[in-house]
Amino acid sequence: MADVLDEEVRHTPRNQEAEQVVLGSAMLEPEEVVPKLVSRLKPGHFYFSAHQEICKAILELFEHGQLPDGVAVANWLEERGKLEKVGGRSYLSELLTRVTTTAAVDHYLDIVEGKALRRWLIEAAGRIAELGYQEDLPLDQALDQAEETVFTITERRSAPRYYLIRDFLEAHLDMLEEIHKDPKRRPVAALSTGFEEFDAYTSGLHRSDLVVIAGRPGTGKTALALGIARDAAIRQRKKVGIFSLEMSKEQVLERLLCAEAQVDLHSLRSGYLPPAKWGLIAEAAGRLHDAIILIDDTPGASVLGIKAKARQMTKEYDGLDLVVVDYLQLVEAGIRSDVREQQISHISRTLKGLARELQIPIIACSQLNRAVEHRGEGARPRLSDLRESGAIEQDADLVAFIHWPEFYAKEPQHSAPMAETEIIIAKQRNGPTGAFRLLFHKSYASFYPPTREKEEVPF
Repeated sequence: MADVLDEEVRHTPRNQEAEQVVLGSAMLEPEEVVPKLVSRLKPGHFYFSAHQEICKAILELFEHGQLPDGVAVANWLEERGKLEKVGGRSYLSELLTRVTTTAAVDHYLDIVEGKALRRWLIEAAGRIAELGYQEDLPLDQALDQAEETVFTITERRSAPRYYLIRDFLEAHLDMLEEIHKDPKRRPVAALSTGFEEFDAYTSGLHRSDLVVIAGRPGTGKTALALGIARDAAIRQRKKVGIFSLEMSKEQVLERLLCAEAQVDLHSLRSGYLPPAKWGLIAEAAGRLHDAIILIDDTPGASVLGIKAKARQMTKEYDGLDLVVVDYLQLVEAGIRSDVREQQISHISRTLKGLARELQIPIIACSQLNRAVEHRGEGARPRLSDLRESGAIEQDADLVAFIHWPEFYAKEPQHSAPMAETEIIIAKQRNGPTGAFRLLFHKSYASFYPPTREKEEVPF
């Protein structure tokens, strides 16, 4: 019974006095207070309809370059037949008398904003409850919409969207000067790929970027993506999430172990690894143990599931620095469409949105279609070869192809332990295109710089 009474006496979050002080301060000292009001609140932040109308009047006058003092606000409302609805000139005068000083206006702005956010949270809970009752809506879509509903509330919290250039000019010049002294140095916000040649073209992987690594099956897409992830997690001490739709978590672990220890993957799996090499495996295992690498190996994962789990990883581990999705064509779109191109378009657009939301780079491996093989030996991949969708090309900030001439040869040479590959930067939104060489060690399933000697497999 007590719980029922508590429910009955609960009121919608609001604070009439705080709203009155904010509006009164804006009319009393508009030159000082209105810019703060504009940057922090909108009419919808106010609970009382009269206050919403007064706020609209203040913002309208300010937008047209007029000083929104009490007289101007009253005239604006009167011309639109709204003055009496807000309480007349007497209520506007009352708002002015509520203000003893505008020094504390920031405090009252916080109160008004906080109450509005609580109201929106209550409304969001209602919308989420409705999603639960819509049993015809697929569960993953319902969960994604619920998360989006809550996330939009956090986005509505006021935050400065503008910066005075003098506030960050000096620090940025210092960074540019350091890069000038050492061109190999990356911008602070960028994440190294672990390959100097790659970083020379891209300055590292940048926040909010969708990076697509594409190639035909067997050309090393997974190896290159895992190599970047491994370097980020072990040597740069970054937090990495890997969504593996093709391999189990144990297979991913084996690849990471062999690449880090530089031992033969086939020998490890078949049980013929020489005892002397187990020391290298143990050392590599120690480094991986200390790294933060999160693996999700759900087969047939949906893009909404990936989105939800990436958010969960971010929350649980206080942020992520990199996400790898292997590979894009295996991801379920979760939308009702018989056209695969539309599904892939939805997947790539969602991954790009996730990269922006989490403010991290996302690497997505992608298949190339057979057109590159049909063009004959020596043919180089191009953007139109991206399988099933041109939307990948559109959404990606960076597209890198793995070109392995030996792969397309009529009589490939399988005996050499290392194959020379060409990494083609086919698209880069904020940088140059071009190509560079890497060596692919087949036994280690790992890429190395071209300076590495082409040594034989040591066992």
